[in-house]
Amino acid sequence: MTVRINDILDEVSAYIPDADKRIIEKTYVFSARVHQGQTRLSGEPYLNHPLEVAYIITQMHLDVAAIAAALLHDTIEDSLTSLEDIKQEFGDEISLLVGGLTKISRIHFQSTEEEQAENFRKMLLAMSKDLRIFLIKLADRLHNMRTLQYHKRQSQIRIARETLDIYAPLANRLGIHWLQIELEELSLAYLEPEAYKTLKTELDAKAKEKEGYLKEIIAKIQTELDKEHVNADVKWRIKHVYSVYQKLKKQGIAFEGVHDVLGIRIIVNNMEDCYRVLGIIHSMWKPIQSRIKDFIAMPKENMYQSLHTTVFGPLGQRIEIQIRTKKMDYIANEGIASHWRYKEGAKISEHDGEKLSWLRQLLEWQQELKDPREFLQSVKIDLFPDEVYVFTPKGDVLRFPAGATPLDFAYSVHTELGHQCTGAKINGQIVPLRYRLKSGDVVEIMRSSKQHPGKDWLRIAKTTRAKTKIRSWLRTQEREQSIALGKEIYEKKLKSLHIKHDVDDLLAEFSFKKAEDLFAAIGFGRISINQVIHRVVPEQKTVARTRAPQKKVDSSGITVKGVEGLLVRFAKCCRPIPGDVVEGFITRGRGITVHRRDCPYVADIDPQRLVPVEWETDVSESHEIEFSVLCKDKPGMLGSITAIIGGQDINITKLKANSLPNGSSICNFRVMVKNLSELENLFDKVRRLSGVEKIERLLAS
Repeated sequence: MTVRINDILDEVSAYIPDADKRIIEKTYVFSARVHQGQTRLSGEPYLNHPLEVAYIITQMHLDVAAIAAALLHDTIEDSLTSLEDIKQEFGDEISLLVGGLTKISRIHFQSTEEEQAENFRKMLLAMSKDLRIFLIKLADRLHNMRTLQYHKRQSQIRIARETLDIYAPLANRLGIHWLQIELEELSLAYLEPEAYKTLKTELDAKAKEKEGYLKEIIAKIQTELDKEHVNADVKWRIKHVYSVYQKLKKQGIAFEGVHDVLGIRIIVNNMEDCYRVLGIIHSMWKPIQSRIKDFIAMPKENMYQSLHTTVFGPLGQRIEIQIRTKKMDYIANEGIASHWRYKEGAKISEHDGEKLSWLRQLLEWQQELKDPREFLQSVKIDLFPDEVYVFTPKGDVLRFPAGATPLDFAYSVHTELGHQCTGAKINGQIVPLRYRLKSGDVVEIMRSSKQHPGKDWLRIAKTTRAKTKIRSWLRTQEREQSIALGKEIYEKKLKSLHIKHDVDDLLAEFSFKKAEDLFAAIGFGRISINQVIHRVVPEQKTVARTRAPQKKVDSSGITVKGVEGLLVRFAKCCRPIPGDVVEGFITRGRGITVHRRDCPYVADIDPQRLVPVEWETDVSESHEIEFSVLCKDKPGMLGSITAIIGGQDINITKLKANSLPNGSSICNFRVMVKNLSELENLFDKVRRLSGVEKIERLLAS
């Protein structure tokens, strides 16, 4: 059914009886004139799109200004209309919303990581100025997804992926459940069409199969509630395709292994009845203790409130039951948008805005994150917050993403407490920094003035705040080490060339105020020592002085561009060998450490400390690496593998084999190889052995 302007006016009148409908009518006429003659890919008039978006905005129960902006949201992009025209015609508030929407519409996420990071920042900033801007953008994206069938396949995949990665998680963060679900379902239908169809068919069949069983359960619940004089609406629901898809993918199970596909929701009049109903349900069926969750006492950051419990129902089948009030149910579906209804059309107050503190915190923390990989990773963490709720010793509740540790807790309280954290007492028991917090834990931080952050803390910490504070401390410390290292490099180079020079004379050349800044730049690898030396003496003299025969000190097989005479060592975590794509970075007082580029540790390295390195062409030294072979547990299997290794003239330095319960065996080898080509040749021969299931190179244990 095509939306008409009267449909929008009727909807808004239902929740804002005294709405100034003249503004909506005026923006409709303006939009119709601007878009006259324009069509969409479907062939329908372009005006249908802003009408559909405005209608979705009325379903969110937003105010008149938001509806007007929805009708005008494409006028600047698709016509000669200017923002000044909008401002003169409709005033500051509407022009502010339209201007913000125009900026967001120019953001594209299918680009380099640097551009993605910057574009995401822009969108978050637009949200922070007026949340209605992003709510209208969500409505715009929803209608575009509903009409995605008219796009080419490549565009469908791009738009669906962007929707699933960016817009659906933000809808979830804002608590707009119905919109999040539809965006996820539509995205999956285009990204994985076969999986979507199969799962939808299975879910529909399951719903049909269990409908009678659930109606029987609902009747029993209704009878018990009537006995206790509790007025409630009891209904059943089916899990959405995307949530089931995610569960199957995450747990690696078949559809039959999902036990919470169907559930029951009980809507009551007040909070007291929520807890009364929970007690009634638990008196009827045995609850699963680990599945009882109180999101009323501890609401989620997107304002979601409800009681959750899972019980063993008739025939021993698990039943998930949610209990909430009518207002909680509305907020669970509408999220932040629900405030316009409960405030009768008013804007979000400062008090209500506190519920969006995660957005402000996200913006604050990102200001310190310059590397795009860091930024995008932290955004991902903040947008997918499977949460745990823990208590301070005083009983205050703190919320963290799943996987958070005592370090995250300590840094959430105070930066210095985080820096000095040595461990924690959880429920009175001492635990290490790596302990993963669980809902209900009472956390007391242990500290020592002698403690300080280490790089391994970046792997332990989960939250953006903790990681940012740790990186800040490390950078401060590393600057001191870089100054010392840079000074050593500088002095060694001058000594090798028999040159004496006052470093202060070089500061202006590189726009530095202090010698420490120049040394730090050399130590960080921002400036090569050759750049500095070429400012000291003419290039031809430098060449002449370095032509004298010199004994080669470093036999690592690695060339560090721009810096000579430094100690080079190989990272023990990833054990690089000639042929691997490698990265080098300056370590504190220890020269250059070389990693494989795909080593997970590289992601935690400060990009400013990276230096270009490459393998020399005449490397003959052997390097130690480790790999595993998954194979059938049968006689002679291990002997066959070792025979192949020996036949390649490769030395085994360590061997460990373990049998597995499924009839397979896992064999770990540590060997000496000359280069990647030799290793790949070995792997190819081992794979051809009958009984070998998988072979892979390992990080160091």
